[in-house]
Amino acid sequence: MIDALVSGRLRGAVNLRTSNTGNPFAVWRMATTDKNGDSVLCSCIAFSTTAIDAAQRLSDGDSIAVSGEAAISTWNGNGGTLRHGLDVLVHGVLTAYHLGRKRKASEPTGGDDERGPL
Repeated sequence: MIDALVSGRLRGAVNLRTSNTGNPFAVWRMATTDKNGDSVLCSCIAFSTTAIDAAQRLSDGDSIAVSGEAAISTWNGNGGTLRHGLDVLVHGVLTAYHLGRKRKASEPTGGDDERGPL
């Protein structure tokens, strides 16, 4: 198992599904780049309701960061080219929406912070 923190852009829509036992889960793909700048496709699956809710708020092309268990995957692309990617069991999702909320919550309510007026 690889513990991973991966950031990239959402590719396509987040698909909400239901397991045979009636539990909801979501699947999506995201694109990121490796150290050489080559595109890497990440296939994500989430069972956590907080991760599902966060991912569902996004649209194709939005920035996303996920943390979870990753496994390297390989497949034959167009023309028989060997391609590599990641399969990620997502435990947590961070989006620009979350950053804005956290920044706003950490801002002082008045015009002064603990260092005094600006």
